[in-house]
Amino acid sequence: MIPRRSFRLALVLAVLAVISCLFTATATAAPPLPTGRPDPFPSEVGPERPDVIGRTLTPDPVTDLGAPISSLTVMEGTVGRTPDGRDVVYAVPAGENANLNVVDVHSRQLLNAVPLPGAAGAWGIVVASDGRLYVGTYPNAHLYRFDPVTAVVTDLGRPIAGESFIYGLTADRNGNVYGGTYPNTHAFKYDAGSGKVTDYGSLDPVEQYARSTVYDPDHNALFVGISTPAGKLLRIDLATGAVRNVTPPSLVATEIIDLDYAGGRVFANASSKLAVVDAVTFEQVKFTDTATGSLVLTYPLAARGVSGAGPGGVYFTTTTTLNLMRYDLDANTVSTVTTPPTRMTRGAAIGYGWVTENGQQILYGLTGNYSGGTFRYDPVARTLAQWTSPFKPVPVALQHAIADPATGRVYINAYLNGSTSYYDPATGKYTVTARQGQVEGWAWGTGSKMWVGIYPYGRLQLWDTALAESPTNPKILFSLVDSDLQNRPFDVVPSGNSVYVGTTPGYGEYGGAITVYDVPSNTFKVYRNLVTDQSIASLLPIGGSVWAGSAIEGGQGTEPRATEAHLVKVDPATGTVTADVVPVPGAASINELTIGPDGNIWGLADGNVFVANKTTGAILRTYPVFPGRITGHDGALSWRDGYLYGVSGGRLFVLDSLSGTSTILRDHGLNRLTQGPDGTYYSLLRLDGWTIPTNLASYKPPADACPKSDLRANVWTGNVNSHVVNRNLEYGCTLTDVLPSAKAEWPNHAAYVLAVDRKLRTLERSGQVEYWEGVLIRVAAAVSKVGGR
Repeated sequence: MIPRRSFRLALVLAVLAVISCLFTATATAAPPLPTGRPDPFPSEVGPERPDVIGRTLTPDPVTDLGAPISSLTVMEGTVGRTPDGRDVVYAVPAGENANLNVVDVHSRQLLNAVPLPGAAGAWGIVVASDGRLYVGTYPNAHLYRFDPVTAVVTDLGRPIAGESFIYGLTADRNGNVYGGTYPNTHAFKYDAGSGKVTDYGSLDPVEQYARSTVYDPDHNALFVGISTPAGKLLRIDLATGAVRNVTPPSLVATEIIDLDYAGGRVFANASSKLAVVDAVTFEQVKFTDTATGSLVLTYPLAARGVSGAGPGGVYFTTTTTLNLMRYDLDANTVSTVTTPPTRMTRGAAIGYGWVTENGQQILYGLTGNYSGGTFRYDPVARTLAQWTSPFKPVPVALQHAIADPATGRVYINAYLNGSTSYYDPATGKYTVTARQGQVEGWAWGTGSKMWVGIYPYGRLQLWDTALAESPTNPKILFSLVDSDLQNRPFDVVPSGNSVYVGTTPGYGEYGGAITVYDVPSNTFKVYRNLVTDQSIASLLPIGGSVWAGSAIEGGQGTEPRATEAHLVKVDPATGTVTADVVPVPGAASINELTIGPDGNIWGLADGNVFVANKTTGAILRTYPVFPGRITGHDGALSWRDGYLYGVSGGRLFVLDSLSGTSTILRDHGLNRLTQGPDGTYYSLLRLDGWTIPTNLASYKPPADACPKSDLRANVWTGNVNSHVVNRNLEYGCTLTDVLPSAKAEWPNHAAYVLAVDRKLRTLERSGQVEYWEGVLIRVAAAVSKVGGR
């Protein structure tokens, strides 16, 4: 027990010291930051990059867990013949350094798999008149040529500089090849003899997709299909280069793709409907639907266009039923090829070719993007055979990841392909599970159930991960693509009896939406254009309101009209916007929102973390992490005991919420971020030198010596605020954490004060606490009520 006189003397001296320090502080600057603090990442600090704010750590802090999904995603295929007389199908399964697959249609064996370096997939494939195959790829927009004589692929380079996709290849009688591009709507010709490229220019000032081309051999012309926001059919006179819009007034569609030519007519996929245009008059051709006997201008189409002309006409598959259909070029009729109709069991037709067998033409083709489905149709016998070709599965591009907070499993979804698997940290193994479609956003509900948002349908579905896949698992709840023109559910957030969905609009559209799904009643409301012409990228329900972060982008195929992203507060009952702020002027997107340990909103706007009042939206602080603009789907934040971890712009970073200091842990190659129940983080990994993320990676943060830290801004001693800034002295341990606990059982007040004093002396000697700070904390301890004073 300290004598009362000694204690009072100590208190007086402490107060005098405080007064002296305060006078000194007013005469100079604010109290300096502590010096000599242990670095939370002491051995890993590398050289600072000029393009990041903070520090980049080496060696690599993430662990590569391998490729979780190997599958098939084939956009388009075709049929050809090798010099030794083999009839083959060609296809390019999507994947890093995608391979051209060559399969014998008779022996059904894989003959070759030839790499296309730099390509991740192909939207254009055609056999030229000399038997050589041309492939147009993405994201490098290169043209490749495969010679079946030598089985060698030649990279012919990028025909049009600045493009990222080549679409819809076609060839003329002389072996020259034509194609379209994205994102600048060019059409081009590759001269097979000279290697010269003719650029027909950007064909539209608004549209971005030249999605298909077809050569008209009767008039030496090239037809080009333009897509989103308004589909157009263009004709290029190849002799003069003149471009003409020949879209019939009756042909209204958002996209015109999958062009083919037969019998003086151009066949087009006009927003999933077969349309036929006269190649001379450019009028839309009416034809007879034999099932109803009526004249129609369009017919439901689910195919990569129609086949080339053969016995009976051209062939295609129709929507919903996937029946094989025939368009009779002589009678101008559409009918099923068999009675009852013959259905393609592996999906829609994605490529065709006629093969001569015993003097008779037989139609071969590919079906389904994900199965390697192949078919043979005999138009004389009217028989259809179907099988799976042995295309080589490859690691696919990954789209999303989410950890199960109960089991620790990490679920991973594939881009386009939609396949889903999970990683078990206990075994290190991957297991294929229910296909979801392309996931844009997902979140856990109760127990084993997950809310999942799917592109391109703007769909919300409910998936019970504990049950087997079935027609009702996952269960489709609603789709917005047709009713509300929304197709990407960027964010899915359950709260109470509601699920909130933030979406981007469809192709060529402006104005995203918040959808409020009421779980008990299975009903939903859609509030569109809450931020004019912008998408909704992030959501955060607080109380009876929903905060939403926007992104300036519209639907794919548009250029942004807005210039900066907004944070808005929305009444979910009415869709009324009750607050609207711009957290970071000029930022293109607010792609993540979360509640911080201080009770405020913390958000990610491009490369900046901002803090906003959760009631008014007033911006309290902004912390730059890295420069540059980010798209609306590229960002994730996660809290771990006062540290804010994030992934955006390929980077993994951590922000100390007390000091505002950020550290770039990895400066490239990552997408998404999810935290397992053991604190391990998982992200999608793009390997160095690759163009797409195919692997899963993990990151283990440093051990947290002080779980559930005291993260108040100042150091408190019981009920007294010392006004000394609280901060992390080592990873996970704040200054308040390392001081004697005010919540402990102290024999008396003096014992607590002496314990605080002893600890402060140690911290002062190490330089972690300045002397004047120690005085303030000692005074706060002395006047507190800790220990029963």
